[in-house]
Amino acid sequence: MSLTVADEGSSRVVLIDDQVSYADAFSVALSIVPDIELVGRATNREDAVSRVLHSRPDLVLCDYRLPAGETGIMVATELRESGFRGPILILTGFLAPQVLRESAALDDVTALSKDTPITLIVTTMRALLTGDPLPEQVLEQTPEATILSPGELEVLECLTRGETPAEIAADLHLSLHTIRARIKFIHRKLGVTSQVEAVAKGIQSGLVVPP
Repeated sequence: MSLTVADEGSSRVVLIDDQVSYADAFSVALSIVPDIELVGRATNREDAVSRVLHSRPDLVLCDYRLPAGETGIMVATELRESGFRGPILILTGFLAPQVLRESAALDDVTALSKDTPITLIVTTMRALLTGDPLPEQVLEQTPEATILSPGELEVLECLTRGETPAEIAADLHLSLHTIRARIKFIHRKLGVTSQVEAVAKGIQSGLVVPP
């Protein structure tokens, strides 16, 4: 698996990590990736939110454990409340069920172990940026039962009943744009490329029941 791909315009990334040695090593690794540009770093929640809102990156990488008892989930929550809608990748020293559950509770937030090879982290970043399914190795680390947010699970249940995106939007009193975004997140997290495959995977994994 290679770090390099054809450079068709770089995606902007902000890295949030108070462990300087890890952040430095990760920054060096990203410096040789032609389609990803590191545009900022931060070491705590307050600086992280300010940096992201100022630089408007395409993706945020954030350590789970931050100073003063704060977490990457707190950062992700504040970023969502502040209007940032890009994907957020939480990196953690231990991929505990609690981290998976907290990540899944927010739309387009994914958790990954820091022990993951850098090539796989970069591949995951690219999938998050393009909306492609997550790599199989990542899906294998994350049980389906913890991977979807409540909002995404609600949409998957509607899809299982055969509802169209427009019908789901009307039923849930949400915009069609929001429903389509959640369907995109469902596809990515379940590693599928169509609504039919998403429903089949949801039923197979016990996330939803057949109508």
